[in-house]
Amino acid sequence: MASILARENVLCRLCEKSASNSHLLPTLTKGVEVFRSYACHDELRTSSLDGCHLCSLFLGMFKCKVPQVGSSVEVRLRVSRSGGAWLAVVTLFPDSSPEESLGELSVFRSLEGRYEEPTLDAPFRFSTSTIYEHAQLSKSLGQGASAALAREWLSHCTRHHDRCLSSKDMTTEAYPTRLIDVGDDEGLLPVRLVVTADLATAGPRPRYLTLSRCWGGADIPKLLSNNIEDLRSNIPFYQLPRTFRDTIIITRQLGFRYIWIDSLCIIQDSLSDWRSESSIMGEIYANSICTIAALTARSSSEGCFSGTPSDYLHGVQDERNPLAFRTCKISHGFYVEPSTLLGVELHIDRTPLSLHTRAWVVQERLLAPRTLYYGSWGLAWECIECSATENFPFGKASHFSPKASFFKTCIQATQGTQGPDSDMIYSMWRDIQASYTRCQLTYFDDRLVAISSAIKRIARLTGWTNVWGLWKEKILFELLWFVDTPSVRPKTKEYLAPSWSWMSLQGLVFLDTIGNEKPVWSAEVLEISRPSSSGRAFIRLQCATKEVVRTSTSRGDLVSKTGAKKVVSWAPDESSIAEESMEDLQCVLIMRLPNHVDGQALDMGLVVGRYGNEILRLGLFWQSRGETCPLFEDNLPARCADIVLW
Repeated sequence: MASILARENVLCRLCEKSASNSHLLPTLTKGVEVFRSYACHDELRTSSLDGCHLCSLFLGMFKCKVPQVGSSVEVRLRVSRSGGAWLAVVTLFPDSSPEESLGELSVFRSLEGRYEEPTLDAPFRFSTSTIYEHAQLSKSLGQGASAALAREWLSHCTRHHDRCLSSKDMTTEAYPTRLIDVGDDEGLLPVRLVVTADLATAGPRPRYLTLSRCWGGADIPKLLSNNIEDLRSNIPFYQLPRTFRDTIIITRQLGFRYIWIDSLCIIQDSLSDWRSESSIMGEIYANSICTIAALTARSSSEGCFSGTPSDYLHGVQDERNPLAFRTCKISHGFYVEPSTLLGVELHIDRTPLSLHTRAWVVQERLLAPRTLYYGSWGLAWECIECSATENFPFGKASHFSPKASFFKTCIQATQGTQGPDSDMIYSMWRDIQASYTRCQLTYFDDRLVAISSAIKRIARLTGWTNVWGLWKEKILFELLWFVDTPSVRPKTKEYLAPSWSWMSLQGLVFLDTIGNEKPVWSAEVLEISRPSSSGRAFIRLQCATKEVVRTSTSRGDLVSKTGAKKVVSWAPDESSIAEESMEDLQCVLIMRLPNHVDGQALDMGLVVGRYGNEILRLGLFWQSRGETCPLFEDNLPARCADIVLW
């Protein structure tokens, strides 16, 4: 029977010969040499599958790139000198592009200082090293070795991590209406849908896990009004997509009986059930013991236990090659390090992984106290206390963990004697907003609800009121959002948000940073309406305005409509606005920074225009008052305009 664990530092005959015969490695002589060559990509892949550690590292450099049929591969070794240190790298070049490398692998003489040793205060401790060593070499994340490491992380966190345990103090009593009973491995108990109200009568509410994944384009099973009773009786395990099946297996491996999966626990054709459950979705994650996350699966059909992305190109999906992510020892006492290593920051080559491009996942990740990640690069852990991976199993604090930052800020902000630190919390919110708007939604109608639980958490913490995604207590500054590039306002089934809310617009949203400057507010909010019978809402401002016209059809300048030519810069919200010639434009002054740059004041405000009987926001303008002809005078008129924005 084939071993379920890979063997490290085992080289094929040709790799052993290449390392032994190298002219540059023994003495680190400066130069370049051909280290190894392959007649075709399949030769490299076959050697990797046969267990060559070095070939596995080389193959990992292809990632998702599809090699040309019959394309040969050349590996070059380059030794150079930089700042008194000798640097050695191996580089792969396909013959289809002989000077366009696939990437580099670093070569080191010693591993000393390259990997952190566990300390006495490490977040995770292990009774035996085999727990993480076997997981590091497991050929499948579905095997017992990976499950043992996952159980150890979860068990230790739920018993010893004070911050993670205290997170319960920030949650509400929200509980899902339904859960999935995962049954058992023997098939004696079926996988089925359960109503939690029925479970609670038998004792305390059961603990449960949650699933976080990309829906993708696959046709996934859903809970519908007409199949509720069928699913309460039995959910056919082998008819479920791979991610669901893998998640059920993981739930059993971790020793739990229940998991929440959105598409199977919310009635998908019931608007009332969707509204009820989606409004507490963030709290469902917050109250779960742990979230299982399919980190690199692009759809529910790819699963949690998949191999590397390049394996999908060749039909190999059940196994991964752990050697592609492990440092390899070669001759002369040198080590070759992987090009792709999943660190505790949970990104590869500074690129967000598939799951973290999904907008719903932003609040799922923030609010869940613990997340266990399964992906093509291995197993990873993230909790409030720390992050860990197979290669860094002892865990360490991650400076890039949104989860840790969120809880840390929430705790610190409430420890002051003067009440919550509003500046600290607001800065955190702006980071969340940027992360959220950078992600994608399958249904833009979900723009508000997909982040609503995070908004509610901040509202409970601060006492602030959120209106259409903007904080009422900071509403004038909140109005000054802008998009990186002109975007679109997607059509939605129902009214989503007014034009002055970033919620109405697709794309990455920013708020300018003013540092410690004290702004002078040049507008006053008179009223923010409640949604009317049509769902629409407005904000009424008392403010100074100036009529302007456009100088071009692109992002650029506006000029005053009357009098001396006064030019201001602006950023249109929508690409259609950037292309159209529009009339009846006005600049609405919102904020003035008296000493922005070199002592020069800066004016900022909204560009608005009339559509029928309504005035809508069209973009953001700004102008340095050091320019020859500022649009707005130093002394604003005592009587200002009354503008109603829809």
